Amino acid sequence: MILGRPGTGKTTLAKKVVEHFPGWFRGFYTEEIREGKERVGFGIRTLSGKEGILAKKGNPSPLRVGRYGIMLYDLETIGIEEIENALLGGFPLLIDEVGKMELFSSRFREVFYKAWYATPFLLVTSCFPPLSELDHLFQGQGVRKVILDRRNRDRLGKVVIEFVERFYKSFNPA
Repeated sequence: MILGRPGTGKTTLAKKVVEHFPGWFRGFYTEEIREGKERVGFGIRTLSGKEGILAKKGNPSPLRVGRYGIMLYDLETIGIEEIENALLGGFPLLIDEVGKMELFSSRFREVFYKAWYATPFLLVTSCFPPLSELDHLFQGQGVRKVILDRRNRDRLGKVVIEFVERFYKSFNPA
């Protein structure tokens, strides 16, 4: 679990971990959509190369987080497909991020909980403090939590990569 407030580097760290182990992970990132210096939404990008939109300013959706109208179609197609394919293949999985936007989808929640209990290794980013709907998972046995902030993100980034390295070696003996 990589937890942190917005802007602390959760997605950046998740990307560094995935890049450190090329081809090993499946899953997706959520990334800001910017027009100039203004954030206008959030996109979803799978590790298999598919892209979509999760939320956008001005979208008339009744599902809202702040100024953003939530668009579940891409999450429920390309995002969930990526998770299901990882589960079928037994791949380690990245889900960046599990937050309010994603949890609007009952299909996403169902597949996320399935992945939580079934995948050999799950790297998840989420907000801090954790959402009450997820807190019980994050307290479970075997869960490693890292709480990022701007001061500790470089040091903890190395800790996370070292932790994943140990698991990687046990999953892929030389």
